Amino acid sequence: MIARTAWLLALLLLAEWPGQSAAQSGTAKKNDRWPAFSPDSRAIAFERSQGKSLDIYVIGVDGTGLRRLTREAPGVLAMSPAWFPDGRHILYTTTVPASDYPSGSFFTIPSGGGEARALGPAGARAHSISPDGTSILFLTKSWAIARFDIATASVTVLDIPGSGTWDTEGAWSHDGAEIAFGCNFSPNDRVSRSDICVMRADGSNRHIVARRADAGEWPAWSPDGTRLAFQADSEGFSQGSIVVADLADGTANDISRATGYALNETPAWSPDGRWIAFQVKARDGYRIGVMHPNGSGFRLLT
Repeated sequence: MIARTAWLLALLLLAEWPGQSAAQSGTAKKNDRWPAFSPDSRAIAFERSQGKSLDIYVIGVDGTGLRRLTREAPGVLAMSPAWFPDGRHILYTTTVPASDYPSGSFFTIPSGGGEARALGPAGARAHSISPDGTSILFLTKSWAIARFDIATASVTVLDIPGSGTWDTEGAWSHDGAEIAFGCNFSPNDRVSRSDICVMRADGSNRHIVARRADAGEWPAWSPDGTRLAFQADSEGFSQGSIVVADLADGTANDISRATGYALNETPAWSPDGRWIAFQVKARDGYRIGVMHPNGSGFRLLT
């Protein structure tokens, strides 16, 4: 739910205040969200909203080399980046501000810059590309995890959420054998909560690996497949932590206590295992930060 909540908030932040233009309001506020590591762990792609634009940017893990990758036409928003395993291309989704769900298609663009190419399907938001680069996981409008086969353009729904519940963004394990995702979110509950589930790549053997009293979502696998990082939100999604859970013994640790920010979300685990990148809500907007999986070494990149 918070993935969708953050996305809707991004669109709201793009709107001008009534009676006030961007020029009248001064420098447009920047908001950086949804980090994704390159396969070599040296760069992070993310989306940046500023004024009425929402585009994909790339920055080095050391905080240098910031560059803008997409320049969409007025009224078109580029969002939710993910790297292909070859490191040479980045996937993203487009939409328009008036839509309540991504209304455009999947696009791929060279990671060094260049012309984007449409992949389809329309009305989908990606989060994870299979390790062999042939398929894309996305969340359907009915809150189910689906797989898009790039070669055949076919869509396979992998899971059916329980009655009255939603599933949220899924992520492939690094060996492609399993998929982790947020599960069991009930939109009608007074207090929002959801769990973290894992299933096989074909959608079978769905089971809970982290049962939560808060809202657990947006899982990211450790490179060795033994741990999951995910966001855990509470207080009406005004507070959020980055949690690392051990799949063998079930222990879960909040590693984001040292950031100094109340809202920490959307973790991405670097392929070399050294860093977890995520977004924090700072006083001047959302920013991208990184820290080690043990909770040390936090710093902002944007």
